[in-house]
Amino acid sequence: MGSEKKLNILGIIIKVIIIAPALIAGLLVMGSGVNAESPEMEQQAFMDSVSFGAVTNISFIAIIAAVVLILGFFAILLATRPGTAIKSILGIIIAAVVFFILYSVGTTDTVESLNVQGGISASESTMNFTHAGIWTAIIGMVISAVLALFMGFIMKLVRNI
Repeated sequence: MGSEKKLNILGIIIKVIIIAPALIAGLLVMGSGVNAESPEMEQQAFMDSVSFGAVTNISFIAIIAAVVLILGFFAILLATRPGTAIKSILGIIIAAVVFFILYSVGTTDTVESLNVQGGISASESTMNFTHAGIWTAIIGMVISAVLALFMGFIMKLVRNI
């Protein structure tokens, strides 16, 4: 069996085992009508329900499966194409450095300046962590978008030099 066919079968298995139950359970939770403004007894009953437990468990399983698959594919990449794997590691290191620089700089936002209501509180480190994570993701997306838009032009320039 070809590798493409194996990957298609793996994709179907992932869809059937993880994604379909997650979608069904998620739709049950979203359709329950319980929200943050519902009475506390109703919220507690909902959190003890089978559908909420299923969504929670499926979410944990999906996250664990994603981590295992990422590490597995990375190990295969490291064995088959070490140069590409090293570039991936370098990208992760650069993103971590950007994150920690942004975390060190911090943010001037506070719970009060964000006008958060409902008795929600967050420490300064939580605010800095969230701020750094959001900005790291935005920077990564902008760099990816610019590279996607201009990679052809950049490659032409490099080849002509």
